[in-house]
Amino acid sequence: MTDRPWKAEERAVAELFGGSRYPANQGGLVDIETAGYVIQVKHRKTVSLAELETLAREMERIGAQKSKIGVVVVKRRAGKGTPTPRLVILTEAAWRTLNEP
Repeated sequence: MTDRPWKAEERAVAELFGGSRYPANQGGLVDIETAGYVIQVKHRKTVSLAELETLAREMERIGAQKSKIGVVVVKRRAGKGTPTPRLVILTEAAWRTLNEP
């Protein structure tokens, strides 16, 4: 079985956050879960702002149900050998929860 780039990206994000990756056939929105975060990973050439907003809100909702912070991590696929940074996206409400005194 070939190692798909999106699977490798999910593993890299799981390592970055210190979490566990769910298998792709699990069927849920959560790709990675840690003690404090639920994470959805997207590795695409393009993604709309509206889609990111929808994902961030959904992860916020799932995170709140589990008393965790919901996060979306996006990495643009720019072609082989062209590095791009990961973007960590969360709603303002999730940010405020993360930064409560």
